[in-house]
Amino acid sequence: MILVTGGAGFIGSSVVRNLLDRGEAVRVVDNLSKNRPAEVPSEADYLNGDITDAAVAKEAFADVDLAFHLAAKIGGIGYFHKFPATILDDNNLMLSQVFRTASDTGTKVVYVSSSMVFERAGEFPTPEDAIDRYPPPFSAYGFSKLIGEWYCRAFADEFGTRFSIARPFNAYGPGEFPEDEPGLAHVIPDLVKKIAGSDGPIEIFGDGSQSRSFTYVDDVADAIVTIGTNPGGEGEDFNIGTGVETSINELLALLWAEVRGEGEPDVVHTDTLPVDVQRRVPDVTKISSKLGWHSKVSLEDGLRRTIDWYRERGVVPAASR
Repeated sequence: MILVTGGAGFIGSSVVRNLLDRGEAVRVVDNLSKNRPAEVPSEADYLNGDITDAAVAKEAFADVDLAFHLAAKIGGIGYFHKFPATILDDNNLMLSQVFRTASDTGTKVVYVSSSMVFERAGEFPTPEDAIDRYPPPFSAYGFSKLIGEWYCRAFADEFGTRFSIARPFNAYGPGEFPEDEPGLAHVIPDLVKKIAGSDGPIEIFGDGSQSRSFTYVDDVADAIVTIGTNPGGEGEDFNIGTGVETSINELLALLWAEVRGEGEPDVVHTDTLPVDVQRRVPDVTKISSKLGWHSKVSLEDGLRRTIDWYRERGVVPAASR
């Protein structure tokens, strides 16, 4: 049995589908804190509960050989600034319960970290071992993700707990909804809502030159599962991404063309938030050479699929293109 914590969430639900497609028996534990309908396939064993609860964790880990830990407090850059204590405290509580329980049951943990651990990196593209050469993140979210990587190594050192670390860079795609307040969601759903919902100027944080390596969610899930199931991934950390760098201005132009189909957006630049990383792009040599994994979906194709999904759910009007 394979466990996926946060398996009803954005990336977690894609990981669950990937595992089921591989013929694996899957259990999902999720407390539905995002207040979205559960995206748990009927083929999976579903446990509705909070993984910080010792009883829930014990039930979730029963007869589990491999656990993918994706449950976390997460959001866009505005979310990081609005809820720093909640992020740090809740994520640490989850880490403690997951690793203590996994150590008791002999379960291997695939910890899903974040590119935000490289918040202060000055090396681009950024390789995995840059984690040792730069200061820790400023943001509570980035720091909480780095703590999770320390949990992996600390529990391995003291208890022999097996682990792998998966470090996605800017996942996007179907399954992630925009939020009511700008910045609470990630940049793509945030911009899609702005483009589709108003004829006024599009507000973006900063000058738009900030760059990211946007990675389609199904590619991210496939990489996470590959890291967890390939023996060469044990005890290792891996960046997940395309290695392609795209600025927010370039992203806005692509989304505008896909949603509106003509013209150009009127843009208003607002002050950037205190923690807004200027540049983020991974070196993906390690996952390619050690595990043979490569991303498959281009940004243009991924955005097209994402916008189609938003149209089906009324986020983007069908007649807007």
